[in-house]
Amino acid sequence: MFRNWFIMHEQCPECGCLFEREPGFFLGSIYFNYGITAITMTALYMTAYFLQWAENKTLLMYAIGYVILVPAFLHPFARSLWANFDQMWDPRDH
Repeated sequence: MFRNWFIMHEQCPECGCLFEREPGFFLGSIYFNYGITAITMTALYMTAYFLQWAENKTLLMYAIGYVILVPAFLHPFARSLWANFDQMWDPRDH
């Protein structure tokens, strides 16, 4: 599905199916990316805060780094999840 971490193929190399159904199709992948990032960040931050692993300022710096790096890491996975979600609810042949 991907040529590299941020660049997708236009169509499937096996069946020729276009990945992007319409312009802006993959904007929905933002929901997956944001949801995963927000849930994990909240859980990690609250755990670290209540167990007093570090001061609040230090935790905030880690949180800022987390919300910048994790969405970039999740980018291809979120797009894949969105494409699969769309295929599950609105199947197409090609």
